[in-house]
Amino acid sequence: MLEVIYALWRRDMVKFLRDRRSLVTSLVRPFLWLLAFGFGLRASVRLPGAASGDFVSFLVPGLAAMTVLFSSMFAAISIVWEREFGFLKELLVAPIPRGAIVAAKLAAGSATATVEAALMLALSPLVGARFSAAGALASLPLLALFGMSVNALGIVVAARMKSFEGFGSVVNFVIQPIFFLSGALYPIDGLPRALRAVVLINPMSYVVDAVRGLCIGSHHFPIALDVAVALAAALAFGALARRAFNKMEV
Repeated sequence: MLEVIYALWRRDMVKFLRDRRSLVTSLVRPFLWLLAFGFGLRASVRLPGAASGDFVSFLVPGLAAMTVLFSSMFAAISIVWEREFGFLKELLVAPIPRGAIVAAKLAAGSATATVEAALMLALSPLVGARFSAAGALASLPLLALFGMSVNALGIVVAARMKSFEGFGSVVNFVIQPIFFLSGALYPIDGLPRALRAVVLINPMSYVVDAVRGLCIGSHHFPIALDVAVALAAALAFGALARRAFNKMEV
């Protein structure tokens, strides 16, 4: 089973590494947000505690999580693609457990998203961001875990879709609230009670909080709670992904 997982993971990773144009364009989105919001709102946003006075650095952890969110979610479109061109049917009739296919997809989607987030973190000091390099390195395993959660959610959606258009519309409907209601772009202190309640039930909020705490020392929750929520989300969404994939018909 491990050999099957590795072979399928390696296939997706080779496709990712060969598509350098896609890798470069994936870095454009977070830097556009960083430049537009970071410098555009720098003088008008008050930050609490350790983050006070540097909105650009405050945004970087949230945009790293955003990079993982978008990359991991759209990595699941490979299931729709492989179903469209028949490769998935060959996998499903092969004498291998479907769980191995799901595990390989989760590992590949998480790995590619983490690579993109690591590059974003490495390049962000070029535009003036300041944060702990050791903290950024320590945050990568948590971002990888978050990538598995998001990719699993994408697999749940992809297992029910038979067209690229349908997948894209549903994913955009799901992904935008997760991102905007995570505290990635703003401090959650002082939010209206109803909005704060929504932010607190969003697993991405805890990932953003942990990465921000590791990078710039500004966080709202204990790091143990952040990690526990990220792990629980990965297990829950992973189980849903496996169940949806087992029920999928080509």
